[in-house]
Amino acid sequence: MNIPTLQITDKGIIAPTTDEVISSLWEMFKSVFGKELNTALNTPQGQLVTSLTAIITDERNQMINLLNQFDPRYAQGIWQDALGHIYFMTRKQGTHANVELLLTGLAGTVIKVGTSFSDDNGRIWQLTHDAIIDASGHIIAPALCTEAGLISAAPDTITGIPKAISGLDRITNPYAAIAGVNEESRIDFEKRRYASVAINSKNTNASTYGAVADLADVKDVYVIDNPTDETIRVGATNYPVIRNSILVSVMGGDDETIARTILTKAGSGCSFNGNTECVIADTENFPVRPPTYKVKFLRPALVPVFFQVTVADRDLLSYQDSEAVKEAIIKAFSSGTAKATIGQPVIASKFICPVAAAIPHLSIVSLKISKEQENWLDMLNIGVDEFPTTTTYQIKIV
Repeated sequence: MNIPTLQITDKGIIAPTTDEVISSLWEMFKSVFGKELNTALNTPQGQLVTSLTAIITDERNQMINLLNQFDPRYAQGIWQDALGHIYFMTRKQGTHANVELLLTGLAGTVIKVGTSFSDDNGRIWQLTHDAIIDASGHIIAPALCTEAGLISAAPDTITGIPKAISGLDRITNPYAAIAGVNEESRIDFEKRRYASVAINSKNTNASTYGAVADLADVKDVYVIDNPTDETIRVGATNYPVIRNSILVSVMGGDDETIARTILTKAGSGCSFNGNTECVIADTENFPVRPPTYKVKFLRPALVPVFFQVTVADRDLLSYQDSEAVKEAIIKAFSSGTAKATIGQPVIASKFICPVAAAIPHLSIVSLKISKEQENWLDMLNIGVDEFPTTTTYQIKIV
């Protein structure tokens, strides 16, 4: 009797079961050693059949896994990267945490872009723009961590000035830093690939979304248009979208690059909404004396999301357990099916499975979320002008 083989059909791969492989091996052995052969698995021949079955099954599983890599719904790693190249896509690398620094010193003091400061953990944060201390003796300046990945900083922990700067007395971060993200996950890459199909089109929400989402350092995008002759209000915060216009809400990325992409994809025949404006010259269609357009888009406000995880047997929860819970929530919050995004509700129940996997020896009584650490809810509505954020310092285990 022959060992049953894999069948590759129009409906997919059909693999024989483990029992079918074992049965065929026993038939083969009996044809060689006689039909009276003892088939107990604890015999030498039984051990041999078991080992051969494991080898055959493992090789076939590897083949099935390889064939699945040609399906974008299941592909991962370099196989998913290869599928992405068909759409001229590359996987986004880790992004850098960003923070607003409060610089205090002599009015008129200029702190150059790239100036470095340090936090309590020794990480370096650099200014992204020149900052000039105003007449009040203060200035708020944006900065990025030089190390990419899921990194943050608690309030008032970025205080180090590695190199003395004349006129600068002290620095701090009044608010927690917004964590960066790790390399784009399999799920996030597939979502972006799916959306990128519309990149080559124009004048649709899908084409604008796909193109902006594909830009470097863009963390999140929300796109909606208003084709009516009246102002409408959208999302949980009732954000106004003027008539015959498009609203593009973007977290991360370069202002001018985003504005140019919006103009290219949404076109010049509509109005724009938002709190950030760039003047863009249409050099793509008019290389000589190009017309210019004022393009607006929305930079969403940062909304803190606090977590309260209640577990049974709190006394059994170790420091390592607490850190594992926080890490699981932060990872789920920034990637995958539970990823918190602009204009979409944050649902507490989506974080239960990641937390349960992190501490399987303890029972989760409840998991709640809040914007102000008071009204603990099962769901938080997020507006199109809001971007949900969280840090390990906003996660409480009780």
